[in-house]
Amino acid sequence: MTKRAVLYLRISKDATGDGAAVDRQRDLATALAKERGYTLTRHDEYVDNSVSASKINVVRPDYQRLKADYEAGKIDAIFCYDLDRLTRQPRELEDWIDAAERRGLAIITLNGEADLTTDGGRMYARIKVTVAKAEMDRKSRRQKDANLQRAARGGVPKGTRLTGYDTDGRVIQSEAHVVERIFREFTRGKKLVNIAKGLEADGVLSRGGGAWTVSSVRTVLTNPRYAGRRMHLGKVVAGPDKAKWTPIVTETVYDRAQGILSDPNRKTNRVGTARKYLGAGLFQCILCRVPVRTNGQRYACPECGRVRTMGPINDVVVSAIVDRLRKPDMLARMATPLDEAEDARLASVIADARALLSNIENDYDEGNIDGKRYAAAHERTSAKLQAALEARAALAGGDALGRLATAPDPGQAFLDADLDLRRSIVDACMFVLIKPGRQGARGFDPTDVVCAWRRTQVGETISPVVPATVVESLV
Repeated sequence: MTKRAVLYLRISKDATGDGAAVDRQRDLATALAKERGYTLTRHDEYVDNSVSASKINVVRPDYQRLKADYEAGKIDAIFCYDLDRLTRQPRELEDWIDAAERRGLAIITLNGEADLTTDGGRMYARIKVTVAKAEMDRKSRRQKDANLQRAARGGVPKGTRLTGYDTDGRVIQSEAHVVERIFREFTRGKKLVNIAKGLEADGVLSRGGGAWTVSSVRTVLTNPRYAGRRMHLGKVVAGPDKAKWTPIVTETVYDRAQGILSDPNRKTNRVGTARKYLGAGLFQCILCRVPVRTNGQRYACPECGRVRTMGPINDVVVSAIVDRLRKPDMLARMATPLDEAEDARLASVIADARALLSNIENDYDEGNIDGKRYAAAHERTSAKLQAALEARAALAGGDALGRLATAPDPGQAFLDADLDLRRSIVDACMFVLIKPGRQGARGFDPTDVVCAWRRTQVGETISPVVPATVVESLV
């Protein structure tokens, strides 16, 4: 039976996409095969261009096809430029050795031949792959150390550019305005889905030229680089004082956005489910204690089916909110005040941690500490910094009432706010319970709408549900 030889060609990264490196491998390996008495055609090639063999979880399509064809008995010899083109994983090599011991296989490269059916061939192959793996590990370690050092010094991350910046970290003003708008609208109470719809309505496209989505808006809001923070492996390693780029938003604005996003009481909506009415999914039927739905211009209980006209109910709720917000000092009593002492303490912890990180880096650069001590100290301090940043973001909070605190007339600010913010404030202030209409009654009775206030004084706990005694007294 005629023995069949094939070519396996691979390059980890083809930066230009022209396949030149694979072409060079093909020419040299084909010439070697010809010297050995084989004639190879393109039909005998297996090519994985710009595919890494360093990571075990990376799928190489033609490598998988090569293995399948060998198992099917179609291949007797594999020509390749070097053994590390075929595999860099000792575990994969052992699979080839096991297969070769069953039915034979020669792997022929420009710098040697490994007959995997012989002791010498297996030793040669194992040494080659082990050396290649060790070289790969050393290179990976050097890259990780360089990336950490670059991050700690505030260097601009490599890779896909960030909306608002070019690849060198310079601000692109037209895109930066969009980023500022997203943070501004979100911290003022607008929901992600409505921010995306607003950008689409104004003809604002994403960096890639497509429409903004809830996911892409959230991606902007959660990226600390916009506040001048440099991340590495999920931890902050440098602040705005070291960033080699200009922050688009302040740390305060960024932390406030994170506080809103992480607020467990925050209600999120997916695309297509954004609320269009003040009380939809928020007001409750007082009998069934479930959120009402909308049926045209009416609120309907999904349990008992009772319906009430929407307009008069909304008017009662809005009037109650506005009146309460306009009472002297009422907003301060109802909103969650910022613990300024704790905020100052956390700010001091953050500053100290950043200063310590700077000292650690200087000690490493001057040779006062080795790489192992540097990594341990850097990791420990970075964890402390990250914890303080997260605590300060939580302290900034997402309390909707706090967003009206600076308004000259909080009641008017509520009336001027968009629907998202008005719903957030209603939810933060009160439970709205709707009584069923009385049979034969004419007109609308405002007492059919019960506003049960969640909290009236500073320090009083916000109740997540209306107390049963309140409901019993109202029904």
